[in-house]
Amino acid sequence: MHWNRNILGGGLLGGLIVVGTFIAYNWGATPRLSGEITEVRTLGMDDSSSVAIVNIEATNTSNYELSINYREVAVIDSEGAYLEGRTLSVFDIQQLFNYYPALGGMRDEPLVDGRQLESGETVRGLVAARFEIPKHELDMRTELIFRTADDRQRKTELRLSPE
Repeated sequence: MHWNRNILGGGLLGGLIVVGTFIAYNWGATPRLSGEITEVRTLGMDDSSSVAIVNIEATNTSNYELSINYREVAVIDSEGAYLEGRTLSVFDIQQLFNYYPALGGMRDEPLVDGRQLESGETVRGLVAARFEIPKHELDMRTELIFRTADDRQRKTELRLSPE
């Protein structure tokens, strides 16, 4: 009986060593961004549409180069519905800031598809998306979500809930 307990204990210890080694070996193997949404500004375009301007800061925490393949902004509205915005082009973002100086200027450059990030590199960027809801509804959101993916569709999601 004592002998079986030693075998079981050794087996568990061996299993833990194998799992720990696997995790340590693969740590940083999957390209991903780690970061936060640093600022959100909203602008009413007309009675039924608005724009969210989102600043992010994120770091490539993997051991590999990462390429941003797409950018997406979504919100969870006050009733719990998921609403995806239409991501604006760099030109449209620049025009927003030209026509609406009350936005306070672009604090970061627009984040574009195809942006390459080396291992450990940090990026600050701005993304804007148009929503077919009035500004007051966009401001009443319960959560804002920024998503991106690399060229192999490995996704990163940053979320911001109002305080």
